[in-house]
Amino acid sequence: MRNPITGLTVLALALGLAACGPEPVPEPREVETPDAPLAVVDADQLASILTAVTETLAAADAASDAEQLAGRVTGPAATMRAAEYELARITEGEETVTPLVTDAQVAVVGATADWPRVVQVVTTIPEGSNLPLLITLVQSEPRADYRLWSWVQLLPGTETPPTVNPATGSPQVPADADTLLVPPGEVLARYVDVLNDAESEHAALFAEDEVRTLFAEDLEALSDGASEAGTVDQTAATTDSGTHALGTHDGGAIVVGAIRRTLVFTRTVEDSTLTVGSNLAWDGDAEVEGSLTADHLLTLAFHVPAAGSEEPIRLLGAEQVLTGVERDDSVSPD
Repeated sequence: MRNPITGLTVLALALGLAACGPEPVPEPREVETPDAPLAVVDADQLASILTAVTETLAAADAASDAEQLAGRVTGPAATMRAAEYELARITEGEETVTPLVTDAQVAVVGATADWPRVVQVVTTIPEGSNLPLLITLVQSEPRADYRLWSWVQLLPGTETPPTVNPATGSPQVPADADTLLVPPGEVLARYVDVLNDAESEHAALFAEDEVRTLFAEDLEALSDGASEAGTVDQTAATTDSGTHALGTHDGGAIVVGAIRRTLVFTRTVEDSTLTVGSNLAWDGDAEVEGSLTADHLLTLAFHVPAAGSEEPIRLLGAEQVLTGVERDDSVSPD
């Protein structure tokens, strides 16, 4: 009996399904800290950086050429954009690249004497979307250009935490800092554990959010659709991209990073048909002979409260892109 899976609802994360938008972005606050490190860029420098990133994205998008991203896009953002170009090509434009803008509503500028140096920007709402972005730009070493490292779409109803005036600069929080509820370098690993196990010991650290809900709902829906032909397994995992964290006015931090999501469709019933959507077919047959493994990269942004806080870690935004598909016909049950 044919059991088509006509498409993957998995974490569309445009999240335009919700009627409400994000809460108003709080104005940055002045902080006087004698002898503190200076902000890593001023307003004019930031404007120039954002213009250069915009121009690079526009040229690369027009040509659907990932190589043109190299000068101003890096890290998870480069991987995701390149995958979007490929998916748009494979689906003949049915899948489109995420609308990206760099026009700033609020800038959160790192204050440090070291590298990497980090700037985060809450953007205006891109055309074709109804939610602003939180983009992260990173300068990896002295004299290197600032590059777009990640973007997320802010979740509907998100209230972004108050930040420090960009002229003053926000402290860059190291991965092992003990000043937060969870060190920045451990946030993603604990969140991944919660995604993989709803009963995880870390579950209470995080507020409920759309990504956790959609992970569970998608797996249930996909498993039900495949049940007469095979199975669907899902796992989340950390990546080696690391994290970047900038302090907020309340003593917490905005922490951004990337995780991997893997879906494995396996046909286990002889003479059955297991079919995936056109994006998961990835330029191949939509029917799965043995197994099909679909890899997704997710960028995430969290507000992590200060150490000792009774408030949970909140997911502020997310983005997901399908980055590749692999098949193994050797496990076919026929």
